[in-house]
Amino acid sequence: MDDLSANSGLETAVAMLQAGHGSDAESRALRVAEAEPSSARAWQIVGIARHQQGRPEAALAAFQRALTLDAQLDEAREACATLLFGLKRPKAALAMTEELVCRYPGTAKFMTDAGVLHEALGAPGAALANYDDALRYSKTDFRARLNRGVLLARLGRLEDALRDSQALVRAYAGSAAAYYNMADVLLRLDRYTDALVAVEKARKLQPEAANILMLRGLVLAMLNRDSEAAASFSRAREHDAEVARRYRLAAASAAGLADEDRLTFDPRQIRLARLLERQKACDWGERGRLVDGMRAMTAALKLSSAPLEEMGLYLTALSLPLKAEELQVLAHGLALAAQTRAGSDSPLRVSRHEKAGMQITGKKIRLGFLSPNFREHPSAQLHWRHFALRDRNRFEVFAFSLHRSEGRLRERIIESCDVFREVSELSSREIAARIALDEIDILVDLAGHKDFSRPEVLALRPAPLQVSYLGLPGTIGCELVDYRLTDANATPLEADGSWSEKLVRLPNTAWVYNDLEEIADVAPSRDAFGLPEFGFVFCCFNANYKIEPDAFSAWMRLLNRIQGSVLWLLDGGDVAQGNLRREAVARGVSADRLVFAPRILRADHLARHACADLFLDTFYYGAHTTAADALWAGLPVLTCPGSTMASRIGASIVLATGLPELVAPDHAAYEAMALRLATHPQELAALRGKLAHNRTQCAMFDTAQRVRELDRAFEIMWQRHLAGLPPENFAVPSELGTSV
Repeated sequence: MDDLSANSGLETAVAMLQAGHGSDAESRALRVAEAEPSSARAWQIVGIARHQQGRPEAALAAFQRALTLDAQLDEAREACATLLFGLKRPKAALAMTEELVCRYPGTAKFMTDAGVLHEALGAPGAALANYDDALRYSKTDFRARLNRGVLLARLGRLEDALRDSQALVRAYAGSAAAYYNMADVLLRLDRYTDALVAVEKARKLQPEAANILMLRGLVLAMLNRDSEAAASFSRAREHDAEVARRYRLAAASAAGLADEDRLTFDPRQIRLARLLERQKACDWGERGRLVDGMRAMTAALKLSSAPLEEMGLYLTALSLPLKAEELQVLAHGLALAAQTRAGSDSPLRVSRHEKAGMQITGKKIRLGFLSPNFREHPSAQLHWRHFALRDRNRFEVFAFSLHRSEGRLRERIIESCDVFREVSELSSREIAARIALDEIDILVDLAGHKDFSRPEVLALRPAPLQVSYLGLPGTIGCELVDYRLTDANATPLEADGSWSEKLVRLPNTAWVYNDLEEIADVAPSRDAFGLPEFGFVFCCFNANYKIEPDAFSAWMRLLNRIQGSVLWLLDGGDVAQGNLRREAVARGVSADRLVFAPRILRADHLARHACADLFLDTFYYGAHTTAADALWAGLPVLTCPGSTMASRIGASIVLATGLPELVAPDHAAYEAMALRLATHPQELAALRGKLAHNRTQCAMFDTAQRVRELDRAFEIMWQRHLAGLPPENFAVPSELGTSV
């Protein structure tokens, strides 16, 4: 084929592309490439044609072939970078883009592209540098300024983000996106009136944009203008239901909502969920408003018996100073919503024992455990061990997984069960049907109202007895389950009225621990973790959302009174770190006296407890597995039980370890006890010695004993059921001579 024919063929292919005939264009360009093997442009057109047909991998191969033939063909290089990013290969895309940055220095577009890719790779610092470089060459570049502002907001640098948004609005006064981003930053800064002005300007430019209408609704909700907010949400869904759904889903997912059926567009619930989200980052600016709002909502729910869709409200509300009765109202609303979603409150089946007239004796009890946490999750460490220790002469163990993942912990759980079923991709009704088909006698829910849970399965009653254990430390509500496994320290007798379930009190503690938990065989140094060599190290490895102003203020008073002491906290991200440091400074404590522990392998995490002197528990939602981990690692835990189960499990664990002197009766005593231990090293050393002695023989870490007590509880429940007796509160007898 001569040059004229080749050019003619490629021009024809381009015309076909412009007409939308990608397949024909590809065929024509391939014929040219076959006749002219050195034609990079032919392969470039093949790539464009394949991309037009929605074949990204094939398009990428064509552009790469074009680059092989002509390394100067930067249009093909740029196309490769774009395709690689779309194929979720950002590292390779970045390499291509950085070549373009080098070849075209000062080109803002390529610098901005590099910033986007650095963000995708989790390198925000490098991304900011890219955006800064782009703006240095082109001060008004829209994408660079927009992306920089969005990234700064995500990093919690809201004042800097606002300056970027204002600069963008000045340069692009006709851009709805510019006003939208400014409104979003103002909303995060709690400048709700200013945010409304900005979002109204965005809406004027794009009246039917669903994302703008959704943001407007949220701003109005924060201004307590609920009817207007609801109308804005409704208009967003009318104009573009999918965009509105994605916007709401993105906001809800941060609260742990995995099921879009649970999404709500109720302004009141959305407002409270947003305020609760801020607690997760230790942003306590509107905590008083949040507590008042939660109390007002629980009062309204109690009067109306209305369903509650915003599941994240319950989990984070446990860290607020709410009464157990108020938390029960929230759980009741969530359970009502689950029943509504389930679409039926009638049982799907009766058990094989019931089919025989409930006269069968000597049959194994079939236990089914329902959880989203049969994966790399702290509770999974507990589950595989107590599954493995269950008496197989009396029980069969089925596990139903609500969250698919891979890893060694999941493998251990599978090995410890008689039957393991991955049901995460099934509907709730299909899961319930599977449980019914497996003829489960006692279904044990290990989650409650938490992320990825399925209370709708419980609402369908697929098993004759349903039990709640571990998971969320509170009632599930609406009698979705018959029993809750607990103990007298976590739920004293006076707590019975705040539970929909009947309470089964186990001896010592209901918490089970893995007595084979490995601690890394290393000698960690304080210096390696940024801790002082000789100062006193208080620590709290609770999740950030459990940290609240009352406990934090007590901690800061301790730091102020003990020279050279520090507080060692779990690293919850840059935003949470910044908020906690700001709160410390506000209480007269230098920000550098807060030290943050990065997430590391579990065995190494347990080993680093040796670098701390005393674990300080939070007040309202205390340490659970975290407390057990600290004690297992030899670190004393000081706790102060409150009125709710969430605040009392730490005390249950400490008491079962034989350390009653570490359970404070009130907040003032807690602070005084911490001060004394920090200033009387001999007393603290004696406690450490007692813990080391108790660790090998206390009830807390006798996992086999814990499992025997659980098994006895299941047998008593089942015997009552076979006798035709309704669920009732009862206590499991203690094994003699096993408690410290």
